[in-house]
Amino acid sequence: MLDIKVRSHDAYTLEMKVGFIKAKDEHQSDFTINTWIFVPNTLDLNQSNYSKDQFYSDVKSKVRFITPVYKLSAIVDEGAVPFNNLSYATHQLLEAETEQQIREVEFQLKMFMAIFRSALRSAVAEFKQAKADNRADLIHGYIASCSAIREKYRSLKEDLMTNEQVTGKEYLNYFSFADEYLSYTLLRYSFLLLERLMLVSDEQFQLLQLQTKELILSEQAYMKSKGYSFIKANEQATNQAVIYRYAMLNKYVESDLLLESNTKKDGDGVFVQQVYYSIAAGISMVFATIVAFSFQQKYGNFTMPLFVALVVGYMLKDRIKELMRFYFAGKLGGKYFDNKTSISIKGRGIGWIKEAVDFITDEKVPSDILNIRNRSVLLEVENRIHNEKILLYRKKVSLDRGEMMKDSTYFFKGVHDIFRFNLTRLLQRMDNPKVPVLSLDEQNKQVIGFYADKVYYINFISQIEYGNHTEYKRYRLVCQRDGIQKIEELFT
Repeated sequence: MLDIKVRSHDAYTLEMKVGFIKAKDEHQSDFTINTWIFVPNTLDLNQSNYSKDQFYSDVKSKVRFITPVYKLSAIVDEGAVPFNNLSYATHQLLEAETEQQIREVEFQLKMFMAIFRSALRSAVAEFKQAKADNRADLIHGYIASCSAIREKYRSLKEDLMTNEQVTGKEYLNYFSFADEYLSYTLLRYSFLLLERLMLVSDEQFQLLQLQTKELILSEQAYMKSKGYSFIKANEQATNQAVIYRYAMLNKYVESDLLLESNTKKDGDGVFVQQVYYSIAAGISMVFATIVAFSFQQKYGNFTMPLFVALVVGYMLKDRIKELMRFYFAGKLGGKYFDNKTSISIKGRGIGWIKEAVDFITDEKVPSDILNIRNRSVLLEVENRIHNEKILLYRKKVSLDRGEMMKDSTYFFKGVHDIFRFNLTRLLQRMDNPKVPVLSLDEQNKQVIGFYADKVYYINFISQIEYGNHTEYKRYRLVCQRDGIQKIEELFT
């Protein structure tokens, strides 16, 4: 199955996170996503001013494992896999300090922190959605679990730091990085939780607010004792440094979830393309040769008619070659892909992703997609004169679960393909975000002038296919020249 989440990564970038989740009984399966991007004609986007290379330069994609899911209470409790894996790897390192064991400890540290962050995020989301009767228990559980996690991790860290056997070892820095990351992450989500609690005026929740504040203050005191900076009001320079450092640590923690990828031109498509282009060259050469032979037979060698025929034949030969190349390129568009990304872990291939993008016309869009697009009558009238521009972005993914799970201490249910599309080239073509307008005042006595927003709508429709199942998603971006204003999911 697939799980899709769409959001704005920043004011100019759309992020689509697609989770390719394989069933436990599946060994190999393919997923296909076709996305039609409907661009307003007023933006004047077409093949001549927006090439495939420009599209792929606007796109940033990365593939990573889906973080294993654990509740906060299951991270360090008896039998808890994350802490037990980390503890075991640490003790194995003390027994045999090898490069392989050092890499294993670093991997387990990153996984422990990634799972902790994911569990915090889930806990805050669960509180937001919970009924009033359950919220107090959730807060008590959150505080108790966070306290236990930081205490157990730091106990393990201090035992290692005070061990004379490993004094001065470089890998001790890994534990310090993880410890600092734990603090930043705990504060971030605890503040989100406290902010939510502040909205409730009930007396019981005021006590919970105090307990959550105590958790935050105790963590800040620990950070101060270790020399870690944290966000403070009216301290711009400190806050800049904190945000930068947290971003760096976040990338460090995520690095072992990211899969190795190697993107290159899709070999099948390139081979067939060259074959078709060779056929085009051959057809044009046949035409030129027939013209030359015909005139030579009729007028003989070294005559003016033959000379003219050779020149005209050469001119037409090149045009025929280009027309045939264009024709074959159109035939190739829907069958082959532009790029192929090989996905691997520790040098071992676990699958691939193929992708392609093309401008297409209404006639090549399936009728069910046009129905989902649901154009207004006004837009249909405009389309008779100027067609809405349509980009088709195709992606196919193949994963091998057996290879994914090989020699792994965690169960990974699938991978996330995180696709970011920078819309700057499109936004630059938009008019001023504010336009002057006139209206009457509230008493309908005076004409008043003011500015209103001018927006553009860019529609995305995705067709997702896996196994025998097909589903559709539609999103509408409300954009202005200064960025994405809103993303609406329109149910189909």
